[in-house]
Amino acid sequence: MKPKLYIKLNKPHGYECSHAPTHHESVFALFPPDFVKNGLQCAGRLDYDTTGLILLSNDGEFIHRIEHPKKGFAKTYIATLAESLTEEMRKKLLAGVQLRNEKHPSVALELKLLAENVAEITIKGGIYHQVKRMFAAIDNKVVALHRTKIGNCELGGLKAGEWLMVDEGCGG
Repeated sequence: MKPKLYIKLNKPHGYECSHAPTHHESVFALFPPDFVKNGLQCAGRLDYDTTGLILLSNDGEFIHRIEHPKKGFAKTYIATLAESLTEEMRKKLLAGVQLRNEKHPSVALELKLLAENVAEITIKGGIYHQVKRMFAAIDNKVVALHRTKIGNCELGGLKAGEWLMVDEGCGG
């Protein structure tokens, strides 16, 4: 029986969360080949241009628990924006914005202004490009996105490309 792996990674810019990357290096290149051979998978994905926390495991139940929308793990991001975030924009995100082709509005659970054009946003869900689309819906644009937290698992002091073994409670 293969040992169960639970890993948090600070995904660097320019890496794809895929075993068969199309245009960029795979995040799996950052791990020992034995980990990958033992079925290491990403629990959710980040775009190639999004950095930060990603959880990986070879435990299918763990991955399902993290990815499943009904479990609703909160995810926190630092979004650098093209324009200043106004109070009106902030109120819209906290009230919920309707995204094209989605049944329900996307709501910011928390939204803190860190600088004029930098916000810390916490969401539930994980629909395609959710944070980027939420800011686009209020006429702003994300120019850089960095995930810092999934559930109760925080990125901590990991530098880009660094990873750390964690227990299966991370994220839950």
